[in-house]
Amino acid sequence: MAQARIKGEPGFILHRRPYSESSLLIDIFSRHHGRVTAIAKGARGLKSSFRGMVRPFALTTLGWSGKGEVKTLTQCEWAGPDFGLEGPSLYCGFYLNELLLKFIQRYDPHEALFDHYLKSVVAMSQGHSPQVILRLFEKALLNETGYGLQLERDHESGEPLDPLQQYQYRPGMGAFVRISNEAGGVMVSGASLIALRAEKNLDDIALRELKFLHRAIFQHLLDGKTLASRAVFSTVYASEASRVSASESV
Repeated sequence: MAQARIKGEPGFILHRRPYSESSLLIDIFSRHHGRVTAIAKGARGLKSSFRGMVRPFALTTLGWSGKGEVKTLTQCEWAGPDFGLEGPSLYCGFYLNELLLKFIQRYDPHEALFDHYLKSVVAMSQGHSPQVILRLFEKALLNETGYGLQLERDHESGEPLDPLQQYQYRPGMGAFVRISNEAGGVMVSGASLIALRAEKNLDDIALRELKFLHRAIFQHLLDGKTLASRAVFSTVYASEASRVSASESV
């Protein structure tokens, strides 16, 4: 359990929802204390010092107190710019937030993942490719939570991955194997796996294969449940171009 009183902690608001008549129940991703749930008392009131401050995708300096599972927010000050995500990037940001809410345990610090999240939000705000950003963040999340992919060798033979070879990944086995007569699994090229390992040369083919690979892994880990942020894309964007842009990323 986290300490009773924390102040001056860098963090992001992952999610917020109304609580009682004037407060907010918020989920925080903090650098040194991991995911924290807190009540921002009176935050919806017109005179609250928290009003307008409790929002996602803005680096904030946070504080909280309390000995229970749910803390009381005592500090919320912007520590940097509001990164102003919009359009498809905004919903890609919500997708990252949902992954953190699903896979990061409360009060389990992940400093490297926090830094990667900050870098991802900055990159999306600067117009960089959401697909590359999401695939690399997904990789980092899986590594941090103990589900990292085997990107070095063929699980069956022990040989180094061959960029010219097609492989099959079977969720639940946690390994890549050469194509066999067994059904199921996700087909992915050795070149795509090597590109993910090196975090470079992620071309359109690699990004598409890795999107379906990661999707299968997360669906397996979530026991078949879907992520709500994926479903939002098809209802929010009216134009075909927007739907394609968003759906190709997550």
